[in-house]
Amino acid sequence: MGFIDTFLRYGLTRETLLIVLAEILAVVFALVLHELAHGLIALLNGDNTAKLYGRLSVNPLRHFDIVGLAMMLLVGFGWAKPVPINPNNFKNRKVGAITVSVAGIVTNLLLAFLCAIGVAGLETIAVINPDSSLEYFVYFCFWFMLAMVQINISFALFNLLPLFPLDGYRLISCFVNENNGFMRFMRRYSLYILLGFIVLNYIPVVSSYSPLRLYLSGLGGLIQDGFISLWRLVF
Repeated sequence: MGFIDTFLRYGLTRETLLIVLAEILAVVFALVLHELAHGLIALLNGDNTAKLYGRLSVNPLRHFDIVGLAMMLLVGFGWAKPVPINPNNFKNRKVGAITVSVAGIVTNLLLAFLCAIGVAGLETIAVINPDSSLEYFVYFCFWFMLAMVQINISFALFNLLPLFPLDGYRLISCFVNENNGFMRFMRRYSLYILLGFIVLNYIPVVSSYSPLRLYLSGLGGLIQDGFISLWRLVF
């Protein structure tokens, strides 16, 4: 869900602005920690390229890709600037390539799982129409935790797609010849496939059956419900 959807759903109110602020912060955390995970795991595997390029940083400006960030904010999925990696530096090239490829996805899913405890806990005390500073603070914390769950799951699933240069493509390339027909096709046409998915999301009637929407909202919703339901057992 992008910012436009948020305003359309809730209207332009003080509460909506808090929700949007929560979503912005969640996007920043999801993107930065995803890319930081790639760089740190690469470093553990013997490659310090990300460190030399200053990418082992929590500064969002070092990781943001303008187009990817805009997509994330507006339509609910996007990407960051890929962390530079040199597989030739890995102590074990195969192990390094696999672990670096999945590092960001695992990090996003772990963040979603951990933040789900905040959703499960705060939903018992959060109010729909806050009217005091404390209630507004609780309201913001609840929506931030919920946004962290939703956005991190969405980001993880999106990056699992076998589109170049997403993590899903990188993971597949660890096991197959990158010069085979499928991989060449993905390198050449991934951008057009993604644009096609985006267009489908905004065509009336058809949008409800968009493959990308069904994938992110369907599977993402199941994961989200599973995480939150699990933590509800604690409260």
